[in-house]
Amino acid sequence: MHNNRISFGLAFSSFPRSAWERTALTLRVIRIAGLPLAALLALALTGCPHANHSEKPVTKDDHGHEHHHHGPHNGHLMEINGEEYHAEWTHDESGKVTFYILDSEAKKEVPIAADEITIDVKIGDNPPKTYKLAAINPQDGKSAAFEITDKQFEALFDQLKSSGLTLTLHVNINGKQFDEPIKEHEHEH
Repeated sequence: MHNNRISFGLAFSSFPRSAWERTALTLRVIRIAGLPLAALLALALTGCPHANHSEKPVTKDDHGHEHHHHGPHNGHLMEINGEEYHAEWTHDESGKVTFYILDSEAKKEVPIAADEITIDVKIGDNPPKTYKLAAINPQDGKSAAFEITDKQFEALFDQLKSSGLTLTLHVNINGKQFDEPIKEHEHEH
């Protein structure tokens, strides 16, 4: 019996005895096991902010017309001059950013007579930097789609809500100049 007590005592001698030791051991186990779980949870919760969404939710507002949360190219929407026009943008990890000029319902493309559109990027008090997006497949001198491939520029679209960052779209539609801050479509009716 005496030997059993010794082996029993030796078997459990490596386990923590005080509440403090048990708490420290528990925290170590959580830290080791929890790190992969936390990484997986963070990955699941921070889904891709890029604009290739599989669904296009549509809601009706109180004045009778539909509001799309994504454009016909499954991109992000912004208003131009209230809702006279819309712009839709898509972007991907390659650095490609494409802007589409759309109608007031954000459903149909509106080809414009322009070789390019420009976007000014202003960070803090620094002077703005201008990016030129070239017309894609112009027909009769008009295009509704404009594109640039620039990874640094593309990365800015993931940070639109950051303070100190301002992106401004400059576009001339049917002879009328618009200079609109780029932000996702939000209705405040």
